[in-house]
Amino acid sequence: MKFSHLLRSGISLWAFAAVVFTPFRGQSEEENAGDAPVMRGFRLSTKTDEEEKPKEMIAVPKESNENDEETQEKEGPLKVGLVQGQSKLPPEVAEIAQEGALAVADQRWEEARRLYLQMIEKAPDNALAYANLGVAEHQLGNLLAAAGNLSKSLEINPTISQNWQTLGLIQYERGDLDLAISSLTRAIHESPKNARAHVYLAAVVRDYGWEDAALSELQQAIELDPGLEDAHYNLAVSYLDMNPPRIELARRHYYSAIDLGAEPSPEIEAVFAENQ
Repeated sequence: MKFSHLLRSGISLWAFAAVVFTPFRGQSEEENAGDAPVMRGFRLSTKTDEEEKPKEMIAVPKESNENDEETQEKEGPLKVGLVQGQSKLPPEVAEIAQEGALAVADQRWEEARRLYLQMIEKAPDNALAYANLGVAEHQLGNLLAAAGNLSKSLEINPTISQNWQTLGLIQYERGDLDLAISSLTRAIHESPKNARAHVYLAAVVRDYGWEDAALSELQQAIELDPGLEDAHYNLAVSYLDMNPPRIELARRHYYSAIDLGAEPSPEIEAVFAENQ
């Protein structure tokens, strides 16, 4: 019995916290991603990890910071546009950036796209303006434009791990597995402690047919962050898919995932009951 359809992946992307990707399919430039059901049986959560935000953020007025409760309340859990480090943008550009951040937080994607296009006109070398434009394009179903803007962002600043990660997931969604593997591998290179990137890379290489590599990526993810429920859950699924299945290892990681808050799987628990 194969359990690949039960694989899950928690999502934690700067500026992508509310994204759920569409199922993999061949998709032309004219196609629209539409509503966002679960991709290949993966459940995508909306978790965000403070340590995974990039070092460079879209500029807002200099006095804003992550400890500003009023700013956090306005911007919500995405924390898009908060300053980390010095900001040198002209005031009128910083104002556009802040409006764009608020539009993203409120999921007003058409407005966000318009604002980030304006920002790019005034600050064409701002990497995260392109990155946020890519986020807006993705949410509007324009996968090719989303990938193009993320790529442009990375031409300007190739060191932001989360942008490589975002690009890799969009490439995965478009079916470009080779490119997705390359981008996610680069995300890990830029941020070696990025545990979630290992979870995403495991998903891609598994679809590529490299099951041993997927297993290794999940094990590395858990070494980096033992609290990743999706890594434990997917590792349990991977152990059950072995021939013969490694029931006890699967059981250990499945119940670790449950303890961490994962939704139970009656199908997997039935297998455990049969192999007491």
